[in-house]
Amino acid sequence: MERLAVIRRLAAELRLDACGVCAFDTERRPLLACRAASRLPGGARSVITVLFPYATDSDEPRNLSRYACVPDYHGAAGAVLTRFSEMLAEAFEGERFEPFIDNSPLPEVACAVAAGLGVRGDHGLLISHLYGSYVFIGCVVTTLVLPCTEEHAVCLHCGACAAACVGDCLPGDGRDTCASALSQQKRPLTAEQEARVLQSGSVWGCDRCQEACPMNRGKRIDPHPCFTWYIPWLTRETIEPLEDKAYAWRGREVIERNLTMFEQHRGT
Repeated sequence: MERLAVIRRLAAELRLDACGVCAFDTERRPLLACRAASRLPGGARSVITVLFPYATDSDEPRNLSRYACVPDYHGAAGAVLTRFSEMLAEAFEGERFEPFIDNSPLPEVACAVAAGLGVRGDHGLLISHLYGSYVFIGCVVTTLVLPCTEEHAVCLHCGACAAACVGDCLPGDGRDTCASALSQQKRPLTAEQEARVLQSGSVWGCDRCQEACPMNRGKRIDPHPCFTWYIPWLTRETIEPLEDKAYAWRGREVIERNLTMFEQHRGT
């Protein structure tokens, strides 16, 4: 427990208030095919998982999914996670700590659930006990042996997320009908696909299932300080610069296509 106390103290110094541990167990949580798997330390024993909340209490109109209103977390949260790993290595000499965020061989939601940080909702997202589902997940794989912080909790299975989904893709895969996935698709959209994106109200991403979830109510609203700005409404004039934007990875053409769809819809 002393080791865990040190880890949580270091996490708190970086404003990582949701921090838990699970075993590095590839039988219970198989690794994903990913190039980053080459960075896994030999003799890995534990996974330290932390959450980066990003929701704000702003009631401004949005045409972006909440996660895209803040700086791209790969860089912003990734830098904090790297610093956390460095601090851990300094505190526990001789042990290895390797950070992973999104581009990861770890099933991040499964690790967070196993670490007692929340539950997996029927929409497939982590619902944090502290922040709800508006969180990014970061994991640090270590050779250090640590006690697990597992808790037992479950989704309400109330059906609210499925009822709110404009893609009618819950439960299930939904990759061909999910409005968020369609808004990021490079291929031309069919008329039906366009209609789903328009119904979501977002030119990038979709929060419908999260907004409907009762387990998101009453949660702590406290975005991590690494998210230094908040831009809820995207226009052609504010697309640039693309740097540090969540929608940049698909290129300017995709987001401009979506803006055109909404402009034409408003004009009809």
